[in-house]
Amino acid sequence: MFDLNGDGDVDSEEFERVANLARQQSSIGSRHRDHANTGNTFKGVNSALITYFFGLNLDKKLTITKFLEFQQQLQREILSLEFERKHPNEKGCITEVDFAELLLAYAGSNAKKRQRKLKRVKKRFRENSLGITKTDYLNFFHFINNIADVDTALTFYHIAGASIDQATLKHVAKTVAKVDLSDHVISVVFTIFDDNNDNQLSNREFIAVMKNRIQRGLEKPKDTGFLKLMESLLKCAKEAKPVLLDL
Repeated sequence: MFDLNGDGDVDSEEFERVANLARQQSSIGSRHRDHANTGNTFKGVNSALITYFFGLNLDKKLTITKFLEFQQQLQREILSLEFERKHPNEKGCITEVDFAELLLAYAGSNAKKRQRKLKRVKKRFRENSLGITKTDYLNFFHFINNIADVDTALTFYHIAGASIDQATLKHVAKTVAKVDLSDHVISVVFTIFDDNNDNQLSNREFIAVMKNRIQRGLEKPKDTGFLKLMESLLKCAKEAKPVLLDL
């Protein structure tokens, strides 16, 4: 979408044009799209980001490799900040309840249901707390970044009549996301989402909560969605008259 002239890389003008359109698809971005009335809320951020990608003179090109590296570093930094906000102990661990709170931060469930889950985790690990390391935390969020593929895999298990137990979730994480989740992390996750205490994952709720967690509350109301974005991109392409979309 960004490479409007089809040369394989992205220049600063292409990036700025499409980023402005994409920003309007988030609830936060749409509230700040009128820079004249908001004191250029995003302009400073954009300027720093564009300078990082394209240099002070904006004459460099952004490759897909550099952008993916930036994305991975940014995700890691955000997750590290979230982890540190829970004040890890001298061993560098947060509690299981802290971990559960971070997972349920954007769950969208009512307060009573959330408290029941946290109480269950607190009771289960009160006497045998091992803590959650930053590596555990980063690995788990690498896993849920592949939540669409995880959803497909768990759905196949469900259709086949197979139970979604802890070994199954560990296998799906390894196969789909190429990550080894620790047995302790999986145990905490099951404690959160095993409402009837049958040692089976309530996978529908688990997937829904994890999808919300990835969005971090920045999702756009569902009635605007992808079609509106594509309409904006086509309009932008017509005005810019790029090589590949010269309509």
